[in-house]
Amino acid sequence: MIRNLSSGSSARPRIRPGRAASLFVVLALLLELSLSTIALSGCGGPKTFQDMAGRTLTLSSTPKRIISLAPAYTEILFALGLGDRVVGVTNFCNKPEEARGKEKVGDAFNLNREKIVALKPDLVFVTGTTESAYVKEIEKLGYPVFVSSPATVDDVFSLIERVGEVTGKSREARRLVDSMKSSLNEITSKVVPSGGKKASVFVAIDPDLWTVGPGSFVHDVIIRAGAVNVVADAAQPYLQVSMETLLERSPDAILVAFPKESYHLLESRTGWSSLQAVKDGKVFFIDPDLVSRPGPEIVKAIEIVARALYPEAAGGK
Repeated sequence: MIRNLSSGSSARPRIRPGRAASLFVVLALLLELSLSTIALSGCGGPKTFQDMAGRTLTLSSTPKRIISLAPAYTEILFALGLGDRVVGVTNFCNKPEEARGKEKVGDAFNLNREKIVALKPDLVFVTGTTESAYVKEIEKLGYPVFVSSPATVDDVFSLIERVGEVTGKSREARRLVDSMKSSLNEITSKVVPSGGKKASVFVAIDPDLWTVGPGSFVHDVIIRAGAVNVVADAAQPYLQVSMETLLERSPDAILVAFPKESYHLLESRTGWSSLQAVKDGKVFFIDPDLVSRPGPEIVKAIEIVARALYPEAAGGK
């Protein structure tokens, strides 16, 4: 006999209280397991993001195999706790120390395409623009590419948050940015002269008097440190100046952003010793990796520059 189990039937199945409790526990465990599995597999299927170049980036799941084609990216990824997901870096990625042990895929001058393919990345971080050759080339290989080219410190904050979003580390990225902003506010509140003259600065990025102008990342670092770029009226982000121009503008301080062992090439230039900043001992050497990388240590770079220019206000020596 087949019994009708509709709501109108007088016959109802019975489950003993003890059995009901056990069934509830089993169902709860199954639900928890199901939710955990969904979370681990990247719930929601493909997701779209926007990189710093305004390009749409579609990822099927949270990236697990990442290649960084710039030292700044590498530092950001490790700072967000993603070091275990980084499978490839450039020859210049020397920070943090753990990055040195990662597989090398060349650099901007000589990219090892075969190594990139062998590493099977699900996301590649590239510095440049939408027209950069490497961006197009890596996309042709079939790998998603995140593109950026930070020109200001604020761009760095946005980049860190965007990297956190794409990699599933939004919370960590916000914490890092909040900490960086807090430290930067503390620094700038001390170094900006109250009614006084801001120091004018020349940044030597090589012995041939190449320097930075508006639109370059280092230019913004100088401004954040409470100083004025002596070539702030330049029409391009990178330019070469003559010694005559440098003598005419007579910067209050000079930042040397290349290896110290090459400084003798500047010292030997006719007119260099006549610069007032040189006479006053206001030539400061700064780690080029620190000041030129748009990554987590940029606030530290700003502090070092500020301490050099305004030692009393910034608590320097």
